[in-house]
Parts: sequence; structure tokens; C-alpha cells
Amino acid sequence: MKKGKKGLLIALIAANVFVLLLGILTITPALRGLAERIDMLGAGKPAPPALTEEEVEGEPWEDPFGYEFEGESQGSSFGESQLPVQNAADFSTEERPDLGDFQWYLEDVMYEGIPAAAVNITSLDALGGGWKALIFYDPNDEYGSNAYDFLNITLRGTAENLQLVFDWYLIFWSWEGETYDLTDMEDTVFTGRWEDGRIWASGAGTVHLTDFYTLYNKQFALGTMDTPDGIPALVALTRP
Repeated sequence: MKKGKKGLLIALIAANVFVLLLGILTITPALRGLAERIDMLGAGKPAPPALTEEEVEGEPWEDPFGYEFEGESQGSSFGESQLPVQNAADFSTEERPDLGDFQWYLEDVMYEGIPAAAVNITSLDALGGGWKALIFYDPNDEYGSNAYDFLNITLRGTAENLQLVFDWYLIFWSWEGETYDLTDMEDTVFTGRWEDGRIWASGAGTVHLTDFYTLYNKQFALGTMDTPDGIPALVALTRP
């Protein structure tokens, strides 16, 4: 091969190598940036498993917390009851309450409201029996009377002649930082009615229970209490 042609061939090869290197240097950062943007969007992560036909059709659903929801829908909104009338005896409890029983209320529901997945209870037959209860006096500490009263409440009777029996247990006075045993106190009976899906009962003050619902195989009730001395109070019930 003549020297002129050989030199030209070497020059062409060198030019091609230069262009290839230039392309690599230019494309690599662009690909890296694209990969980063894709990662930010969540691409490349495994897709969630598809719902089975049974799940779509409403078979019993097991939620991430380990409870089994027995309704027809796992996401029914509050106020749309999709559960049959429940057996109150399955929920009734005489176990004494403690602060841990009401974290759901004090740290969540009191500020955020009732969860969207809650199922409204509209039958008094599903509410009879024993409950763990909390009365939260002076929740905004406007009167210097902030306190947590833990007790058991038994709901009994009929819609027209209903009773709430308060079995006192412990009270924590926030301004003293002390807890007092109330188990020697005589039970207090409040009498009232079930009207329009709500309960009111009067005794040493008046109790208004306005919301009843089921969530994660537990029952909950919310309301307020008008105390004789005018101190505002919130009421929360749970079981089992």
C-alpha cells in the first residue's frame, strides 16, 4: 500500500475513534441524569401485586395491622354501614382501661377526626354491654382542671329507657401530676334514650354519645359530657 493511502486510512480510523469517544462522553452524563430522574419517579421498583378476583369481589380482607375486616368493603366511608348487626356480647369487656387503650383518640382522632375506613354502627343492639372509657376533662386547660378519668361503662336497657352505668377506676389530675384510685366509689347511673343514632343520658351531668363505629374488629364511641360545674369534657369509649 502506498504511504499516502496508508496515512489517509490511519487518519480516518483516528477520526472515527475520536467521534466515538466524544459520543460516549456526551451520552453518559445524559443517561445518568435520565436514570436519576426515573429513579425519583419510582420507576424500576417492583410493581404492587395485582388484586385477585376474590379480593375484587369483596372476600374477607386482611389489613397490614393483622386484623381481619369482615365487611363487604375494606374502604367504606364513615356513615355508610356495610356490616350486619354485630353481636354485642362478642365485644363486651370488663377489663380495666389504661392510657394505652386511648392513644388512638388522644393522638389521632381528637385532631384528625374519624378514620375514613370506619364503618358506622347504627343499631343499639350492637352497643350493649361493657366498654373501656375515658373522660378527658378541660381538654384545652382553660379552667385549670385538666384531668384524665379512666373507668368502665356498661350500656344497658332499651332505646326508650337506656342506662349508662359508670364504674369508676382511676383519675389523673394533670396539675398535681398524681393518680388517684376511685374503685371504692359507688357506681353512677345515667339514664336517657337512644335517638337518631345517638345517646344522651343524665345523672351527675349529661353524657352525649354522638358517634359509634367499627374499625379493625374493634368498636369505638365518641361524645362529650356536660359536668355539673360547667367544666367541658370529652368522652371516648373502646372495646374489646
